[in-house]
Amino acid sequence: MLFRLTTLLMLLSSLSVFSAHAGQLQQAEFKNGVKLIVEEDHSAPVAMVQIWLKVGGRDELPGKTGLAHVFEHMMFKGSKKLGPGEYSKRISAMGGNDNAFTSNDYTAYFETVPSHRVSEVLGMEAERFANLRLRDEDFQKEIKVIMEERRMRTEDDPNSRMFEELSAASLRLHPYRNPVIGWMQDLEKLSIEDVKAFYNKHYVPGNAIVVVVGDVDFAEMEKTVAKTFGRLKAKPVSPRFNPVEPEPFGPKRIMVEVPAQLPMLAVTVPVPVWKPGENDREAAALALATHIMAGGRSARLSREIVDAQRKAFAASAGYDATAMGLDLWYAYGLLGPGQKPEAFEKALWALIDDMASNPVGEKQLKAAKRNIIAANVFAQDSLYLRAKEIGHMEVVGLGANNRDNWLEQIGKVEPADIQKAVKRWLKQERSTTGLLKPEVKS
Repeated sequence: MLFRLTTLLMLLSSLSVFSAHAGQLQQAEFKNGVKLIVEEDHSAPVAMVQIWLKVGGRDELPGKTGLAHVFEHMMFKGSKKLGPGEYSKRISAMGGNDNAFTSNDYTAYFETVPSHRVSEVLGMEAERFANLRLRDEDFQKEIKVIMEERRMRTEDDPNSRMFEELSAASLRLHPYRNPVIGWMQDLEKLSIEDVKAFYNKHYVPGNAIVVVVGDVDFAEMEKTVAKTFGRLKAKPVSPRFNPVEPEPFGPKRIMVEVPAQLPMLAVTVPVPVWKPGENDREAAALALATHIMAGGRSARLSREIVDAQRKAFAASAGYDATAMGLDLWYAYGLLGPGQKPEAFEKALWALIDDMASNPVGEKQLKAAKRNIIAANVFAQDSLYLRAKEIGHMEVVGLGANNRDNWLEQIGKVEPADIQKAVKRWLKQERSTTGLLKPEVKS
């Protein structure tokens, strides 16, 4: 126990040493609403540039799902000063790389480049942000690519298909019920006019956060952003759709019958996310409870249900405390020949009920805390992950300055906190259960 406590203290110390080495977050906000966040790190002549937009799947209108992701594709099709594909070619010529990603809560564009080229990159980012050329011929090509992407990732993948249907059944109002890539029937009907309307509404300076991590000087970055993003014309910012999901009336069940090799049973439960200063201990307790259940091969789902009871050949669970509004906590079991979904479901709820009734062991809790802190410390080696954490926390409303606060809250959790959180939120009567049943060919 002394060794484990010493290790935990060493990890916390490492995080403090790293934070001092990397420098504090420095921020600036411009009159048009653009925000800049910089973390200086002069250990190598490299920088990560990320442009975060407060727009994602949650901001789409009914019947227009998938637009945020469609627009991510369109951002690489050229602007007034940049030809189609020219942006990425220039980044590559610098010796850098670029890409983008979309979620329910945000869209982000990122580049890893030599630090002395950051100003040039920000100029190009501002150019395509403000002066994008939206041509119907480009859209028609990209929408076909996106529909094929949906077929490959979701419609031809039975597990993904089941989770998509389960999310839709789990929530009545919250936009997390819709897939980020969009429903196929919506993608088929989208037009270039829909894309233009989305661009004009959401790609406005007040929705943009510029994050730079690496070998840069904050004062220089502030001047550069003032000359690029800071000069863009201010436009109205639409309020984000962040509804309060109604409390479940009782348990729900769905069955998805599609071509598949083996069955799967999954459970979702709507749970709260972290709200700093309001539910710190509760959110941290849910995160630790989930890690104890599913954090690696020594976690309880694997150790007890997979290895000891043989009720599934693989099982896991997940919780995102930094989602926006709520999160769909989930657990699932992949079932092999002879393994019954009813048996796995019974074992899963028995494990959850045990965590609600009995305190977790001090050894388990310390190991979970140590693993979460260690993962955070090791992630600091990546400029990409550091910038992503900053942008993510800022865009969902948590505030980038709270990133160290989360680890502090993890460290404060006691066994009784986990019991209380599991008992309050992970209830069978609040759950939606989905069964993937392999389709029987006639």
